[in-house]
Amino acid sequence: MKKNILLPVDFSDHSNNAVKYAVDLAAQKGYRIHLYHNYTSASAVFEGETDSIGKQNPLFKADILIKNLSEQIKSTHASLEVSTQCERGMITETLPDLATPDRFDFVIMGTKGITNDDSQLIGSTTYVISKKAKIPVLAIPTEASFEQIDKVGLLSNFKEEEVQTVQDFVNIMGKEFELKLMHVHYDHSSENRIEDKLEVWKYKIKKYIGVTNIAIEVDSIQGDIEDLDTVPEVINEMIHTEKIKILLVTRSRKSFFERVFTRSVAKALFSHPLVPIFFTKA
Repeated sequence: MKKNILLPVDFSDHSNNAVKYAVDLAAQKGYRIHLYHNYTSASAVFEGETDSIGKQNPLFKADILIKNLSEQIKSTHASLEVSTQCERGMITETLPDLATPDRFDFVIMGTKGITNDDSQLIGSTTYVISKKAKIPVLAIPTEASFEQIDKVGLLSNFKEEEVQTVQDFVNIMGKEFELKLMHVHYDHSSENRIEDKLEVWKYKIKKYIGVTNIAIEVDSIQGDIEDLDTVPEVINEMIHTEKIKILLVTRSRKSFFERVFTRSVAKALFSHPLVPIFFTKA
């Protein structure tokens, strides 16, 4: 069955980059795309469009922009199924209501919008959506482009929900990748014990999901435990060193981020990610 991508857009460069990523992914996988926009002060101004008999029809600017975007996608990817929708409301309220499993399989959205107040798709908004959505959210950094997904990282704190996160990702992307189980800790002396626990996690994922190419990556925080800035730095260094293409994160009340490193660290990593981040909510 074809997967359905919910793709919110605000027509900024950052949003357009997420569109390009989604289109390339959809073209490879044969997925459908639904372009979605919430009217803003900039996009809700009236513009005219002439119909077939020469009559001027008043339209919001966003209606024209989203139609043009859809046509642009179809002009380069004729086989893609693309639908559009514009509506009023705050995206943090309307999108979670729309993003339900009976309609869509996952959301793709950028982590940054345009730099002025006209943008709604800023990093913090994407972060809020990832917490509220009932389906996975794939957040695309400004610099990211779609490429072969051969290495995937899973941030692990040994929570059962993480196995479901991998399953959700496999349901969308398939199993043809190497999975890196990544754990960051403060106590260097506990590294051997942590690696033993990750070996158990490897077994669970292999047994229940069928992903067989799995490796372990463990690193420790150097310095004061209160220096939260070091946490995203260590994670990003692991991503860079291991050439991770997508990072998997489980969102729950006892998740890796929420319990161990507080929300501020999640936001710090999420605001400036090196690679796309795949969020699920347990």
